[in-house]
Formats: sequence, C-alpha cells, structure tokens
Amino acid sequence: MADESPFRSAAVARAAAVVAALAAAAAIAFPIAARVGGVDPHSVRPVTPPAAATPSASPVPLQDIGRQALSRVVTVETDRPAQEALGTAWLLDSRGDFVTNAHVVSGALTVRITDRSAHTHVAEVLGRDDSADIAVLRSADGFTAQPLAVRDAPLPHLPLPVVDVASSRATGHEDLTLESLTQAGQSVPLRPGEIPVGDNAPSVYHDMLELSGSQVYQGNSGGPVLDGGGHVVGILTLASPDQPEAFAIPITRVLGQLTQFAQSG
Repeated sequence: MADESPFRSAAVARAAAVVAALAAAAAIAFPIAARVGGVDPHSVRPVTPPAAATPSASPVPLQDIGRQALSRVVTVETDRPAQEALGTAWLLDSRGDFVTNAHVVSGALTVRITDRSAHTHVAEVLGRDDSADIAVLRSADGFTAQPLAVRDAPLPHLPLPVVDVASSRATGHEDLTLESLTQAGQSVPLRPGEIPVGDNAPSVYHDMLELSGSQVYQGNSGGPVLDGGGHVVGILTLASPDQPEAFAIPITRVLGQLTQFAQSG
C-alpha cells in the first residue's frame, strides 16, 4: 500500500492541472461568447456564397444535328416534257413552305414533294428567281413539322464545320455529308450545261460559300447546310462532279426574298 501513495499524488496533481486549464479556457470563452451574443443583428452583413459553376453543354455531333433535321427535308420531284428530275428542299415555315433551288423546279409541268415517311404532297411554286437560283414551294395539304431554324447573323470565323442534308432518293447516296465551310464571297463560273433549264440562270454565281471535305451530288441541290447549332447557313447549289468541293448560297443573302415568296402565297 505504501507504493500506491506516490502514484495517487501524481495522478491528483495531473487532474488538478487539467481542471485548472479547463477553468482558464472557460474564463476566456465566456467573455467571447458574451460579446458575440451582444452583436447588433443590423450590423451583420450576409456572406454571399460563390456561384456554382454551370457545366457547359457538350456540343451535339454534326451527324446528330443532321439526323434531327431529316424530318424537315424532302425530295422534290418534277415532271418535265422530256424527263423527271429530282432535288432536295427544306421546311421554311409552319405553312408548309419549302426552300429549294430554282434550277430544281425550272421548266416543271408538275411539282411534288415526298417526305421521309414516303408520303407525297402536291406542291405549288410560290416564287422563283432564276438569277439567284432560289425558289419556294408550298405543300398543298400543309406539312406538320417544326421548320428548320435559320441563322440570320454573320458567320463566325472560318473554317466552320457543317453538315449538308439531302434526299438520298434524289442523290442515290447518303442523306448526310460532313463538310467544312472554308471560304465565303466566292465567284463560281459555270461551264455550258452544268445548270439545267432557266432562261435567266447565271453563268457566274457570285458571293457563294465554298465547302470541302466530302463528295456531294447533283440531287443535293436545294438542301440545307447546317452549322453546329442546327441553323441553316446556306442552300447547297453547286458541286464539282469529280472533286470533294461544293458551293452554297448564303442564307443571309436571300432570306428576305424567300420570306417574300412565302408571304405572297
């Protein structure tokens, strides 16, 4: 038992020291707590938390943008005295008005459009300008689909990735062609016979968008050229027969005239 006394004394001494330290801390904390409790609430300024970063949306692949547009792109079928011709058109508005090239419908006795579900609609040419190579057709029984959005602002810096959408029935090839819009304001002279009928068809196309990347075909004429946001930036009009090079009419140059044609109907 004599050995336990020093141990107890040391333990008691350590406990007393701990109690003293806690008492000192409490003595300091009390004035602080009292001071905090006495703060005027009107003098407190709220702390604004940092704004949460909004995750940027991933860009939609051009192939998907093209697929989403296919329901608004149709085959144009025209009966001419000596032949039937095919082309492409795209939906401009909710009245069933479609945009195509004038050379697609020039000289036609009758015009029809066929949609992706193989439904055929009789169409009327509301307006046509051979010199600009644009035309607007109206489906006689309307067309229930959301029109394609149109870019009415200047193009961003080039080159610009785009997708051409066409009627595979008219081209005999794929509906979608990925391209790069490389230049604007191009002049393109034509060789005799490159554009079909049309008394006022130009021999030189001015202010055209130049596309390169993949081969496009004759039936692409009139099809929309879409940017990464799904907006129409051009109307595909010319294509090299043996090179992956094509040209489109800038939509900003002809949008006013196309709208007038549609409103005239």
